[in-house]
Amino acid sequence: MSLKIAIVGGGIAGLTAALAFAKNANTVSVFEQAKAFDDIGAGIQLSPNANKVLAKLGLGDAVKSISFEPEVLNLVNGKTGRTLSALPFVSLMRQRYGAPYLVVHRGDLQTVLLKAANADARIQVQTGMLIDRFNDVGDGIEIAGKKFDILVAADGIHSALRSQIDPNADVIFDGQTAWRAKLPIGTLPENAVSVYLNAGAHLVAYKKGARPELNLVYVSSGDTPPSGVGFGGKGAELLATAKDWKAWPLASVQSDVWHKGHAVMIGDAAHAMTPHAAQGGAMAIEDALVLADCVENTPTIESAFAGYQAKRQPRVASVSALSKQNRTIYQLGGVMAFWRNMVMPMLPTASVARSLPFSAAARALSVAFALKLFISALTFAFTSSVLPFGGVALATALGDAAGFFAAEGF
Repeated sequence: MSLKIAIVGGGIAGLTAALAFAKNANTVSVFEQAKAFDDIGAGIQLSPNANKVLAKLGLGDAVKSISFEPEVLNLVNGKTGRTLSALPFVSLMRQRYGAPYLVVHRGDLQTVLLKAANADARIQVQTGMLIDRFNDVGDGIEIAGKKFDILVAADGIHSALRSQIDPNADVIFDGQTAWRAKLPIGTLPENAVSVYLNAGAHLVAYKKGARPELNLVYVSSGDTPPSGVGFGGKGAELLATAKDWKAWPLASVQSDVWHKGHAVMIGDAAHAMTPHAAQGGAMAIEDALVLADCVENTPTIESAFAGYQAKRQPRVASVSALSKQNRTIYQLGGVMAFWRNMVMPMLPTASVARSLPFSAAARALSVAFALKLFISALTFAFTSSVLPFGGVALATALGDAAGFFAAEGF
C-alpha cells in the first residue's frame, strides 16, 4: 500500500529519504525552510557504506561525476611535516569494501539528490516552508494543513521537531571548534586526503570533489582562527596561507527516543556526531534507506519505527564513539604522541590497512579498547622496560582511527 510521507528538511538526509521512500512506490512531500537551494557547504567525505546506498538509489554515476576519488590517505606528523603512514585508498576501498571512497562538495551532492527528486513524479519538493510543529492525529500526522501517514524529521542538529518526539533529547557541545577554509588547488598533492596530527589540534585537507579547490578543516579548542603556530612543513604552510576561516562549534545530539506515533527522526536530528570519523553524512544516508525498507517490510508503522531504531542506534553509537576516540588519537601530545609517531612509520602499509574495520569481529576491537590497552601497556612499559609492547596496541588503535567502515547489509 502506498503511503503519504512528509519529510521536513531538504538536506542530504531528507532528500535521500525521499528517494528511498519513492523507490518503494510511496508519495513524498519534502518541506524545506530555505527559499532556495543555495550552493552552500564545504567538503563531505563519502565512504563505501554511503556510496553503496547511493548506488542502490540509482545515483552511483551521478555522484561519481561530481566527486574526487583520493588515491591515498596521508597521516602526517603535524609538528614536523613528516608522513607517518600512507594508506592506498583506491585499492583498499574498492577491493575490500566493494565501493569507492569519494569526496565531494556538499552543495554538489545536494544538487544531485535534488535533481533526482525533481525527476521523480512521486516526490514534491517545496521550499520556503518552515515546519516547527506537527499534530499527531492518531492514525497520522498533520502539517501544513495536510494529513500524512508518516512524518520524517530530517531538520538537522537544531531540529525544531525533535522536542515533540523526544523532550529529553539534548545537544551537547564538544568544547572544540572546527575552522573551515578553502584554498586553490595546487597547494597540496591532488590525489590525497591528508590528516596533520598535533598536540591539542589537527588539520584535515583534501580536494573538494570535482571543484578546483582544497577543503581545510582545523579542529582545536581555541576561539581564534588558526595561524599555523605549532605546526611545521606543509601543514603550517596551509594554515598560514588560508584566509576567511569560518567557525563551526562541534556538538552532538543525545537522544534515546527517535520516534513517537507516526513521527520519526533521521540524520543529525536524531544523532548528530562530531566529524572525526567523517561519517555524519554517511550515517544519515544509511538511516534513509534503512527507515524506508523497515516501513516497506513491516506490518505497522509503529513496529517499523521500532525496528529502524533497533537497527540504527547501536551502529550510530559505535561510530560516534569512534569519532571521539579518533580525536583523542589525532591530538595526542607528549609521550603518547611520541609513541604514535614512532610506531606508524615502522608498520608496513598493509599492516595499517588490515587494522581498518572490516568485519564485526574486527570492529569488536574498537579504538576505545585499543587505546585503553595502549595506555596500560605504556604504564607497564615504564615499569618493566618492555617499551615495544605499547606500539602493538597503538598500531591497532591507529588503524581503527582512520574511521572508515564497511557497511554490512548495504
